[in-house]
Amino acid sequence: MLQYMDSITKQIARLALTAVLYEASAAPKPGLVDPFSSGAHSDMDYFTFLASAASIAPWLERFARLGYLHKGEPESLLPVLRKEGKHAENAMFHATRGVNTHKGLIFSLGLVCAAAGYLYAGKNANSLYSVHSLPSLCASEICQTASAIAKGIIERDFASLDCAANNITALSNANLTIGEKLFLAYKVRGIRGEAEDGFPSVLKFGLPTLRAKLAVGFSWNDALIDTLLVLFSHVEDTNVLGRAGYDGLAYLRSEAKTAIQLGGVANEKGRNAIRNMDAKFIERNISPGGCADMLAVTVFLQLIEREI
Repeated sequence: MLQYMDSITKQIARLALTAVLYEASAAPKPGLVDPFSSGAHSDMDYFTFLASAASIAPWLERFARLGYLHKGEPESLLPVLRKEGKHAENAMFHATRGVNTHKGLIFSLGLVCAAAGYLYAGKNANSLYSVHSLPSLCASEICQTASAIAKGIIERDFASLDCAANNITALSNANLTIGEKLFLAYKVRGIRGEAEDGFPSVLKFGLPTLRAKLAVGFSWNDALIDTLLVLFSHVEDTNVLGRAGYDGLAYLRSEAKTAIQLGGVANEKGRNAIRNMDAKFIERNISPGGCADMLAVTVFLQLIEREI
């Protein structure tokens, strides 16, 4: 039913855009752009992120619609999504004048939007629902479907790389992306691995923390910051690795764990530690953009479980 599909895909896109805006607006986010700081960036600010979010909004619905309309096996959907993702990236770069604000998130959020659309189509085919009585989805089944869509992505994307290259050669190769360099140098799988594994950082760490904080009355902002600290402690963030290496990643995790032990945003010492992290991360050029992307995916999954 066309009306059903339109209702579903629009709601998926609305929640996805809400997740993008929540992540961008949460503060303070050490090393990252928020309404009060540009973090470890000189080429972007909060308004850059707002412009970027507006530019990719139409593609969020497109990803959900492609998932809903797909009739084959989930993994055959990936080439279609990546082609559409290039259009979303072009729109982002046009809106930001060439600044990469959401390229990684287009990939991650595109996958989960498509997975949600794919699942809703299956539920509609097997049952009768009206646009006013929609079936529910759980985060784990969305992530499992996203994993099925991303199946084999590591092998396909990295098959042509010269795996005999040493660390120094790989990291200095200007023809490679950051993800390719880190895979060659350290076998880091990055966001591709996270997606192929079904977003374990989100399911094991992000969502349980966000749910627990909201359940005890934390504001969305404070719940997001504490969730981000937990993600800092666990995500193998290729943005950090690319900028600051494994020493930078270890420092990120150490600082995050200290802030958590001090009580996070619920405690004055924790809040001071979080604020001080921003200056420290700027000095070390640490920007945990991969963690920020996982935070947005976490928010989307929380919203889709609660609001649809």
